[in-house]
Amino acid sequence: MDSDQENQATTASEDNPSSNSSESSVDTQQDFSKFSVDELKSKLKDAGLPVSGKKADLIERLESSLSESSDDKSEESSDETDSDEDSDKPVVNPVLSPEELEQLSRSELRKIRKEYHQKAEELRVGRDELNLTSQTHASERNDLNVKAKEYMDEVHMYRDRRNGLNVEVGQIRDERNEVTEKVNSLKDNFLSLKRKRFSGQNLPPIARLRKQIQELEIKQMTTPLTTDKERALVEEISSLQNKIKQHDELIETDTEVLDARDTFREAENKRRELSKSMQKSRQEAQTAHHSMKDSLRLNRSTRRKADAAQRAFVKAKEKADIVHNEYIEYLRGMQEIDRMTASQGKSGSVADQKASAASAEDLFAKFLAGEKLSTEQLMIIQKAGML
Repeated sequence: MDSDQENQATTASEDNPSSNSSESSVDTQQDFSKFSVDELKSKLKDAGLPVSGKKADLIERLESSLSESSDDKSEESSDETDSDEDSDKPVVNPVLSPEELEQLSRSELRKIRKEYHQKAEELRVGRDELNLTSQTHASERNDLNVKAKEYMDEVHMYRDRRNGLNVEVGQIRDERNEVTEKVNSLKDNFLSLKRKRFSGQNLPPIARLRKQIQELEIKQMTTPLTTDKERALVEEISSLQNKIKQHDELIETDTEVLDARDTFREAENKRRELSKSMQKSRQEAQTAHHSMKDSLRLNRSTRRKADAAQRAFVKAKEKADIVHNEYIEYLRGMQEIDRMTASQGKSGSVADQKASAASAEDLFAKFLAGEKLSTEQLMIIQKAGML
């Protein structure tokens, strides 16, 4: 009779979200192997993870959780470091205020405007490069999210297939148990009827004869024999087969015993077919379970990569925004210089006017001292209202 092997595929671990484990990442597989199953289950329970499966599954699940936690912590630490570096930078206004610009001459304003324009172009190029980098990270993130979704769809598909096969295994097992009870009853009925009808005829045990034939056939195929020994072995096998044949012929003389035997054999064949079918479904369920675990592992690793790409996207976008704001400040500075230059007209800036007044005073002092001045210099004194 076939032995019962009805352990169904292990329940999947994807139904429970992984959480950060409080254990140190220095734990190794060798350390975990020293723990008992109860200790491993306790650690998994504290981490919010499933506790079903064999010891090897528990160790693998715990190590996977610790590895994911370590990766997350390193990524968070990197983000925090970058954030601290950005926060340490002092905020400085890159352009001069209108009050400061008013103190400059027109030539100085033109020089500063040129510097502003050059700096604005550099910032614009840098901003565009950062925006392109952020778009690259966004595209990578989107592709990874699509992959992660595909892997999760596979997880659901394999999980549904596994669960369906497990239900099928249970149904076949229940049916086989019913058939097994029937087989045992039919076998007892057949043997009882055979002993009753053929008592005193010393019928050989068929099961023992078939086992002897099988052992002799294996010996014939695996053991080097002389010609005489092999001939004797063949004759012994033939003799046992003849006994089985004689037994069957004797059984066939009694229709009631024959019907009981045939009914028993039909039920026994059905039980064997159910056992094979159940074993096949169990193997398929286990295969689906392993495929589900592989897809789940790929989903988690892909999702971590997508999260890293998202962080890189946000980081590049924030830098681009900072550079853009600085670029806008320089544009506003250029506009302020243009506005100031247009409003001053021919009179020039305050600095130019002060310089002109100082020059007129010097020329007027020379005029009073009796020095000879040119027509141009006299016009400057006249414009200043000193003549």
